[in-house]
Amino acid sequence: MTRDERRQSLIDATIDVVAQLNYDQATTALIAKAAGVNQAMIYHHFSSKTGLQLATLDYLIDYRLQIYRNNPVFQPDQGHKSIIRELTAQYLQRIQSPEVNMFACILKAMFAIDPQIREKGLECCMAFHEFNKANLKKDQARGFFDSRFDPDIISWEILGKIMVVSTLAINNRLDLFGIESIKKATDYFESNYFS
Repeated sequence: MTRDERRQSLIDATIDVVAQLNYDQATTALIAKAAGVNQAMIYHHFSSKTGLQLATLDYLIDYRLQIYRNNPVFQPDQGHKSIIRELTAQYLQRIQSPEVNMFACILKAMFAIDPQIREKGLECCMAFHEFNKANLKKDQARGFFDSRFDPDIISWEILGKIMVVSTLAINNRLDLFGIESIKKATDYFESNYFS
């Protein structure tokens, strides 16, 4: 493996281990085992376990936002569609896929014992909040989002909904509400704020 490939394999292993346990229980021994390397390899690429975990969260922020930015709704010929509606549909598909581990890592960061990890978790939330807020403003310009509502406040509502549904998904308990009920709740939310 190249240096970048090895580094990425350690990040991927961290995602898997943290998703199963949490940041505090994700030891370098468990991460190294999941990556198929010895622990020394971790310290060859990262200064510490915390450094690896922070790099993992940086990767997750960039990776998640890039997935959403690659949504076809951002193509110039898609101005007739609501960005937030298309991103919500994409999110609902992803929480039902193996990528739910990524959501687990982001959510668990906010409750980690290590203050650096908690701070990075909050940074993740703020990045998603700003992304949603910017897209609500774009939806306003496209004529979808009702101009009576503040994009900043509604972005927080969207983030709260995402966090609750993601929590159900990472615990494999979408059945508590049911994916169809979640879709209905999303439709209800959008009917209140969207034209």
